[in-house]
Amino acid sequence: MVFLLMMAAVSYGKQGRGMERIHAAKMAYITDRLKLQADQSVRFVPVYNEYEQDLRAIRKQYMKKYNVKDVDGKTRENKMAARQKLEEDLDYQQQVIELKRRYNDRFLKVLSQEQLSDLYVAEKEFRQLLMQRLKQRERGPRQHR
Repeated sequence: MVFLLMMAAVSYGKQGRGMERIHAAKMAYITDRLKLQADQSVRFVPVYNEYEQDLRAIRKQYMKKYNVKDVDGKTRENKMAARQKLEEDLDYQQQVIELKRRYNDRFLKVLSQEQLSDLYVAEKEFRQLLMQRLKQRERGPRQHR
């Protein structure tokens, strides 16, 4: 069932609606993977949604630095000194770590320690499955030519 949800999310994925479908598939995958009880799921989903929103905000702030073009058309990334870029990358990673530490306490009010440990593994697995599906989708039309 989870695999079918993921396939539907990717197959019909367009901005907005597609992202909603991917999110729904991800939540179904995580709920199944962590073996959440119904009452746990009801309490977990809002906390996880907040976590994802905060994570996206950190990522958006980080990515914004690399997508800004100067007047001459060069990206900041091209001009940025290697050391500065490295430092900013480490700052980004530190912000993500701090966010996870803050949310770990909130997650542990809903999840067991084992489930929390599995949460981050489940997120990684879902990303890998999604990427595999996208690669298959990209390869599909080419194979028929």
